[in-house]
Amino acid sequence: MTLYFAIYDLLSRDQRRVKDSARCIPNCQILSKQEVLKMWSSLDPDQLTGGAIWYEGQIHNTERLLLSYLLSASERGAEIANYVEVVEFIQSDNVVVGVEAKDLISGQTIKVRAKTVLNACGPWIVKTLNLSREQFKDYDLHASKAFSFITRPLTKDHAVVFPIKPMYRDPQAIVNKKSSLAFAIPWRGYSLVGSLHLPCEDDPERVSISEEEIQTYIELINEGYPEGKLRREDVHHVLWGIIPADREGSAAPMKHYRILDHATEDGLEGLVSVVGVKYTTSRDVAQKTIDLVFRKLGQVSPLPRTKNTPLWGGDIEYLDLFMNQAIEQESDQLSPEVVRNLVRKYGSAYQHILRYLDENPAWAQVLPNSDVIQAEVIHGVREEMAEKLVDVVFRRTDLGSAGYLGDEPLRLCAQLMARELGWNEAYTEAELRNVVDSYIIRPKTEVVCQP
Repeated sequence: MTLYFAIYDLLSRDQRRVKDSARCIPNCQILSKQEVLKMWSSLDPDQLTGGAIWYEGQIHNTERLLLSYLLSASERGAEIANYVEVVEFIQSDNVVVGVEAKDLISGQTIKVRAKTVLNACGPWIVKTLNLSREQFKDYDLHASKAFSFITRPLTKDHAVVFPIKPMYRDPQAIVNKKSSLAFAIPWRGYSLVGSLHLPCEDDPERVSISEEEIQTYIELINEGYPEGKLRREDVHHVLWGIIPADREGSAAPMKHYRILDHATEDGLEGLVSVVGVKYTTSRDVAQKTIDLVFRKLGQVSPLPRTKNTPLWGGDIEYLDLFMNQAIEQESDQLSPEVVRNLVRKYGSAYQHILRYLDENPAWAQVLPNSDVIQAEVIHGVREEMAEKLVDVVFRRTDLGSAGYLGDEPLRLCAQLMARELGWNEAYTEAELRNVVDSYIIRPKTEVVCQP
């Protein structure tokens, strides 16, 4: 284990070279049995020989991180569109010269022409390729699903790693593992527990998480970490998604990204597909993909600046200093906790939200049961292409990221959006129902829908 952690420290050494010492990731530590029991007195000492501590970074809001990628690209000239679905490739003989797309809000179709089309549709990559009249080779691209729980706090200051038994047996595996590792991680006042990977259908439209899978996973968690005493009512929310699988029928994630030049693979010019694996390698995969596109265009790819360029909202050298200055600067109109949450979500661009308070000071009010101010809803609609209530609740703010917060904040959010977008009462009620239906764990009484 000492050797493993030495390698881990070596591979993560770049995280100790940042200017802000408070953000540096410390080296790993090996703990004695007594040191572990001092930290977690509830553990069974008869089942314990010692422990280890290693450190990881944590994303406060993954959806806002994704938006930062998009906003950064937009600032540098990219055209961003929301609710636009590709319905057909435009081809000239054996060359893709663009796509026909449908505006899912208005229903209109548009044609977008391009010298190269990049298919980066994630779980929909094969479905998108099938829009072409060409016969592609079988790339053996398949999906698995992963999910985690948001629960009551199971730990205090540290994450806990524990073994869990597999929920299924892989018939194609040479060796089936007797157990895998799960994590219970402190996250925004809750515990983030997971992740569990399971096989699923390749069609992303038909994938979900069942109540049986939730119950089974709770049982496995309690077997591996009985001190947590997790109950069904402790699970506030289920975070889930679809990821590339290493083969059909497997839950194991794909280990390496794939960049597919369809001119080489299928004789179809003008089309490149890319299958990523995880955030930590995304910048490198993007760089390699863009390099390929430039080569296909007969041009030299410019030297990438993304390795050293902060994302939108990330222009902060010393986070604690920036946070304290922001709290002091906004003390006349906002509480320290509201400012702290704005900086966590919007970073150095948090004042973009505060501009709306000049138009309407009431938008500084916090939505009930949340840390979201009304101005964030307005900003999501006006500046971040939020067209539906689910966009703001799950993908622009923190309203829905930890579970259902109740009728009042949801209805107030819907009313703000209705005034901005001109929704009538029937449309607003439909949007409210859609949000409730989006939860795997739904409210016990669906009070958001008026009779």
